[in-house]
Amino acid sequence: MSLYTLYRRWRNPLRTSDGRIEYYNFWNKQPVDEIWFTAFLRSRGFFDRYPKTEFVLFSSLGNLNIFRLDVLAHPFSHNRKRLYFNGENNHYPGFASYKHNLLDYNAIDLSMGFDYIDDPRYLRFPLWLLEMFPPESTVDNIKLICENLSHQHWDSSVRNRFCALVSGNRGPNDPGAQRRTRIVQQLNSIAPVDCAGRLLHNTDELHEHYGNDKAAYLQNYKFYICPENASVEGYVTEKVFHAIGSGCIPIYWGSNNNPEPDVLNHDAILFWNPDGDNTALLKQIDELHRNDNLYREFFEQPRLKEEAWQVVAGYFERLEQRLDDLFR
Repeated sequence: MSLYTLYRRWRNPLRTSDGRIEYYNFWNKQPVDEIWFTAFLRSRGFFDRYPKTEFVLFSSLGNLNIFRLDVLAHPFSHNRKRLYFNGENNHYPGFASYKHNLLDYNAIDLSMGFDYIDDPRYLRFPLWLLEMFPPESTVDNIKLICENLSHQHWDSSVRNRFCALVSGNRGPNDPGAQRRTRIVQQLNSIAPVDCAGRLLHNTDELHEHYGNDKAAYLQNYKFYICPENASVEGYVTEKVFHAIGSGCIPIYWGSNNNPEPDVLNHDAILFWNPDGDNTALLKQIDELHRNDNLYREFFEQPRLKEEAWQVVAGYFERLEQRLDDLFR
């Protein structure tokens, strides 16, 4: 990308309708007023309480020089608060520029991501929070969402299909695609796996009958294959939460097979070991699939820890407090 292109992108950032917040290297297809952080700031009254503050949010989906341009252009602006949010695996070589969550730059006022980092300018705020909890959520909302996620009831007349995979095809040499392919191949020894995404595609039902509504489509299935693209401590995306939210039993790998231990009930998740022997796990999946009583018992155990809602509410409270301290 040329310097001129970077400069043009920096000169024309994504802005809210009132121009109070700018985004760089974020998800460009989403309207700015609908981005989670815009709604969070607005619902908590930050735009009204701090009318002189300029909010600038950076992410890792682009060239780091955009951030450097912003620092050069506004070297002494105390009202310009720079925030960084990372939803990607920044330990992957493709994100090497962001491996320190921009904490190696003094100009970052608050950095957020999935890593566990002890730094006064850092707040752990993993991506799944944005996917599962609306930005305007109150404590009561959070408690209700957690309750609905955790306690579900199986209807065998509806959820009677074996297993699904919905995954994009990242190329035959991509480790994530190879890992998902091996899982599907081994599960096919129990019953055929329906693959509705580009990877191993063998059904058009998701598109033709469900309008690409994945949650509605997965309500037919007992199990859902939802590994991460990499196993890094703390790197937990929306995948396992989408499986739980759709009512499937997750077949998961990631975060050293210890995802969000203070939120998720690991007894309600089936953990895949891509480098080991999964014979016992395959036998368990086969038994659950063929025995309705066993499946119901596994399915109806709490999906989340009892204190999960308090953990999530704590994330929201800490974010609001950190932003309040920063802007004040």
